[in-house]
Amino acid sequence: MSKNTKIHDIPRFFGKLFDTRPFSIVFSVMSAILIWFAVSVTAYKTTHVTFYNIPVSEDISGTLAEANGLSAVSCDVEKVNVEIEGNRSQIGRLTQEDLTAYLQLGNISTNGEFNLEIAVRSDTNISFNTNKITPAYATVKLDKIETRTFDVSASFPNVKVSSGHVLNKEDVICEPSVIEITGPSAQLDEIARVDVFSDKSVEIDSLYSLYASEVKLYTEEGALMDTDNLEIPSTNFQISIPVLTQKELALTYDIRNAFSGFDLNWLRERLHLSEESITLASQTNTVFADRDNYNVGFVTLDAISLEFSKDFEIDLKEDFINQSGFQQVSLTLDNEGLASREVWITSDNISIINAPKDYDYQVTTTKMLINVIGDKDELENLSTQDIIVTVDLMNYNVQQSMTGSPDATISISPKNEDSSDDNLVRMWAVGNYRVVVEFTEQTPETVPETNSPETE
Repeated sequence: MSKNTKIHDIPRFFGKLFDTRPFSIVFSVMSAILIWFAVSVTAYKTTHVTFYNIPVSEDISGTLAEANGLSAVSCDVEKVNVEIEGNRSQIGRLTQEDLTAYLQLGNISTNGEFNLEIAVRSDTNISFNTNKITPAYATVKLDKIETRTFDVSASFPNVKVSSGHVLNKEDVICEPSVIEITGPSAQLDEIARVDVFSDKSVEIDSLYSLYASEVKLYTEEGALMDTDNLEIPSTNFQISIPVLTQKELALTYDIRNAFSGFDLNWLRERLHLSEESITLASQTNTVFADRDNYNVGFVTLDAISLEFSKDFEIDLKEDFINQSGFQQVSLTLDNEGLASREVWITSDNISIINAPKDYDYQVTTTKMLINVIGDKDELENLSTQDIIVTVDLMNYNVQQSMTGSPDATISISPKNEDSSDDNLVRMWAVGNYRVVVEFTEQTPETVPETNSPETE
């Protein structure tokens, strides 16, 4: 068969093919599809397309809010679904990456929380209409972003000290001592304390250093803050922790000007301090080696009345740190079983000692009213002969005045010379007493002569 004969057979082949039923069906379907496509493109040029999970941009560049120094701090919508409408031949070429969802800020220029409408634009030249955005609105916080410097403190809850020692928290040093934090001004306003935190567990008995980088922020109420939207630089801090030696000391006091024969132990049983002990600390390890008590001061016997009460300030030296939480103690008298009595005495009860050698003296005070406090039973048996008024002129300046009123001390004689506890005096005089004394300067004639070698 020749080549030309084969070519002439082609029409006959397709003619027979069209005569078959299966081919006719397939051809009809394809023709219908082509006709439908041609009609759709011609008659229905606009179509609808839905894109899912389009990210919402928080960029507010070019807005009035940005011009006023504001930034989008937070947005409660991250992604939206968008239904758009446009030319079938155009939007069919759009992809999800070509679309951007953004916030419509309008004329907002102040910080705060706003409910803003969400819009969609294309990063291409293809135009379209937005039919629906889901969700259509977002709650957005706008605020100024600032950088502020904060002092830092150290927190190390798992660092313990050995027995007899205590942490000196006031002298803890953290280096660096400040940190710069960047974030919304409203959130920065809430920061009341910045802690450098370490969870290291260790027991120490002397100065110790540890390193930490975790930073925790707290509000004025002590609540831990969320650090979202804040930029906190990563810093390695050195925390130096001083350790003090600590000891509990008994509180004591002195009673001065008690006369010989007075029962001090009996009185001490009736005097009570408001605090029995004090806890002190020191940076010196050996300062408490020979110390078991701390003396708060003294009281004179003649100042202790029936309603006696005296406050003592805790005045510590630089070597000590008060760990007890109180700065003052009170000494009071339990007056149960005690009474007071006023007794008149005469000049016979007054004794002058250490008188100046170049002067004669004469006591002009004839009577004195002495206020005596003591055991009720002993007061009943007190007589004027038991009270002794002593005036010591050792340091008295007679030359300033020939008539003076030097201080007098009052003592009470025991019942007998027995020095046992049962014989000790349980009474004392309260108040300040003075005796008027007149002095006369001695003349040579009145000075007693002494034997000399010439007269023998």
